[in-house]
Amino acid sequence: MNEGVLRADTVHEAVTDDQRAAVAQFVAAVPMAAMVHSMHYEVVGANTLCEGVLGCAVDDMIGRPVADFVPLGDRASATRIAVQLEHRYPEAGPTDHGRPIGALRRVRRVDGEVVSCWMHVGISTIAGRRFIVALLDLVNPVVDDTVHWRDRAERDELTGLLRRGPLLAHVDEWIAEDLPVALAFVDVDRLKSINDAHGHPAGDAVLEAAGRRLHQWSPRGSVVGRYAGDEFVFAVTFDGSTGLDTAEVTESVRSAICGEPVPFGSNLLGVSVSVGVAVREPGEPRDRLIQRADALMYRDKASRTT
Repeated sequence: MNEGVLRADTVHEAVTDDQRAAVAQFVAAVPMAAMVHSMHYEVVGANTLCEGVLGCAVDDMIGRPVADFVPLGDRASATRIAVQLEHRYPEAGPTDHGRPIGALRRVRRVDGEVVSCWMHVGISTIAGRRFIVALLDLVNPVVDDTVHWRDRAERDELTGLLRRGPLLAHVDEWIAEDLPVALAFVDVDRLKSINDAHGHPAGDAVLEAAGRRLHQWSPRGSVVGRYAGDEFVFAVTFDGSTGLDTAEVTESVRSAICGEPVPFGSNLLGVSVSVGVAVREPGEPRDRLIQRADALMYRDKASRTT
């Protein structure tokens, strides 16, 4: 298991039905949101109170990697806690219960929202097997606001989209798993002309609208970020057996962003974008994929301005 990944490891001995039933009975008796996962980061059980925290039905949690519920930037530290517990309490016994580690942590709901909670993470033996047990308690809005600095650091102030680094970290993870990846460069055309004619606040309004519309259009599980200046990047994994129509994606993105003008004061500002969509080739590194998408975006721009 690669530390920092928090991915379910199917090589190890599977959790038995009896153990899953014992875990279900265990979490049902806990009077707060509780999740149990194996020492190899597969969710084995959770209670209904956990559904309210993570926005996910219990049946949909079970069998998933814990990483699905941990923000990307927090996965290394979450792994360290699990490893620390395992090293602190290496022996398993019939009543083995390691003292939990309590901390203010962030979790990612299935809708992508990141929330903060007081989390107590411990180790317990249930039905003869050691598990990691996490108890989650949502913090109040005042405390929650004090820990949003990491989320703000990952987000572009104008659009609220991911910054380049966190966005590319998602792409890197997909590539590390050798998943099919499509990446699109989206460039807002003639932004300088808008700034010159109406002022920089008008250009900001166009960028904010373009980013918001791209995010609203993007399918679940994709990532959208502001790459630099007037450039956005959209990336998604897909079913490699069915492929992906890059021309269709290009026109769909353009339609979503440019379908309506952007209101600014008494003006309606037209929006135009250039789009380049590249599908990762076998073994292709991330930088090469980005270069190809960028080149396709410039080709699209040239074809519409000549």
